Amino acid sequence: MTIKLATASMNVAYEKQANLKKYMSFIDEAAAQGAILLVLPELSLQGYLPSLTQLDLQHYQYQYENAETVPDGVSVRAVTERAIERGIYVAFGLTERDADFNYKLYNTAVLTGTDGYVGKYRKVHLPLDENHVFYSGDSFPVYQTKIGRIGMMICYDKSFPEAAREEALAGADILLTLLAWPHSSAEFVSDPEKDPNLAKYRLFDQARAAENQIFFISSNQFGPNGNGIFLGYSNIINANGDIINTTGPREGIVYAEVDINQEIYAGKTLGMEGSNLLRERKPLLYKHLRGE
Repeated sequence: MTIKLATASMNVAYEKQANLKKYMSFIDEAAAQGAILLVLPELSLQGYLPSLTQLDLQHYQYQYENAETVPDGVSVRAVTERAIERGIYVAFGLTERDADFNYKLYNTAVLTGTDGYVGKYRKVHLPLDENHVFYSGDSFPVYQTKIGRIGMMICYDKSFPEAAREEALAGADILLTLLAWPHSSAEFVSDPEKDPNLAKYRLFDQARAAENQIFFISSNQFGPNGNGIFLGYSNIINANGDIINTTGPREGIVYAEVDINQEIYAGKTLGMEGSNLLRERKPLLYKHLRGE
């Protein structure tokens, strides 16, 4: 079965209603193009932290005031309803407020779809000042959908091969990673291909796909938000680790028509001359991973 996947790069504001309006436009555009899945960036509903090195208490208050519970938040319900109307799966990033402990905030990815809310993922690996604002997630769920088994990560998570491997071992066919990955400095905005942050970003995307022989879709913020200037370069990557489409350094949506099952099968058989990287693991020998 061939399906059309979509990912977006998005410039984000500290204005939830403006970001939600852009969500709706992207969802409508992707659905009109025949996409069955659209991925939107990390914290793209409320906006990312203005700095990763300085605690901004005023911005902390902004995040708290604009956080939503999942799946019952007003914006979450609005996206869910639009996804149902348009017959498309949508993954998006937001600041989540814990429904039971009002003071707890999470950096969360939500997956909603053709039949409504599917599930969420709370970012596990928190860098720098995110530790002052957010609580860490404690699991790597994988969700069964009509288009395959979907796992999610958020930004810094993709720097850890164990995170992607955990979801691959749980049966993920498609790994969605929502990001706010910036330029290393403003000097590279005019020539992003020279930015070392782009080199690492692209390396992690392709490595996580190739080492697990599954699809990997990244969705990154683009342009300024707070003190950061974000790269864009949202990618759709196949089970061989090949980038089959990318937004490059711009805001917008790109697409790829794929046969998930056939291409994963090809990746695990033809892609490395018949080598299956999950089957040929030797977990009993990885003593340090077991804490021995």
